[in-house]
Amino acid sequence: MNGYNAVPQNGEVRDYVRNGLDAQATAKLSQCWELMSRFRTDRKVWFSLHTALELCRIERPQRSTLPNSSFYVTVSKGKQRSTFADVSFHIWDQPFRVHTFPNGVSCMHPIDVWVQFAQYLNVDELIVLLEAIIRRCRYPIDAFTNRLPAFRRIVGRKRCEAALGIAQSSDSVQETRARLALLRFGLSAPTILHVIVDPVNNARYTVDMAYPQGKVAIEYDGDHHRRFRAQYVRDQQKRRRLRQMGWTVIEVFADDLLTETVQRDFAQQVADALKTPLPGRPQLAYRALTDPKLAIHARKGEYARATRARGNARRR
Repeated sequence: MNGYNAVPQNGEVRDYVRNGLDAQATAKLSQCWELMSRFRTDRKVWFSLHTALELCRIERPQRSTLPNSSFYVTVSKGKQRSTFADVSFHIWDQPFRVHTFPNGVSCMHPIDVWVQFAQYLNVDELIVLLEAIIRRCRYPIDAFTNRLPAFRRIVGRKRCEAALGIAQSSDSVQETRARLALLRFGLSAPTILHVIVDPVNNARYTVDMAYPQGKVAIEYDGDHHRRFRAQYVRDQQKRRRLRQMGWTVIEVFADDLLTETVQRDFAQQVADALKTPLPGRPQLAYRALTDPKLAIHARKGEYARATRARGNARRR
């Protein structure tokens, strides 16, 4: 046994990820329908946050300050909350759009879910979620930009605006994280889904990210890539040929993105391949990725510091 599954070659990795999200959504839809039967019939509730993402087949953020729960429900008034175990209720007193499934289960619209998540995610994870929604739902970034002013008072508006200025289309959440790691440590933005033409036979090779002028290609290699033998073989053949053509091909793995330290090592590897120093801090256009003023609870920290400063001034 070689440990791989031989499957049709067209889009098997993407289908594998999508099928996993589809199965998760089907299960969650059934669970939400069962939960709704326990609510009073005169009480209108909408599933939101992580639950809405699962229902809409969108990857959940990895790092969030949102407390863990099996279900997340949004209501417009506090008196609409209930005391069900493992159900987290959130009050959202502004109009929001709703998506209703054929079985009657309703959830917040994905764009509004993204806005609601702003208080629980730092800029980088807000970008990851934004690109995941774009990838799944095919919304243009302008749809998010135009929707944001509809909300009067939201925690994290500045983070949303910063994320909208950096986000673009991507093929996976990990590819987004890899790109953000490069930007965070000062490299310029790579070209996404760059096509390289073989001068010998005109074959076209698409790489996840590239710096064409430096002939550096970056490929994210997830566990699911090695799950299918045909995909694995094609990846290796492509990378071998690109190296023969004079390209440096850097493979990035999930472990390379887990912490800031290993992300810096990855960025340094790319900088070395480009024969350029690694600045260590983002370029001006991407400074929001490390701006402490955009961190979660940054304003609370500012308030506490100002309070201490006033107290110290009075004691002098």
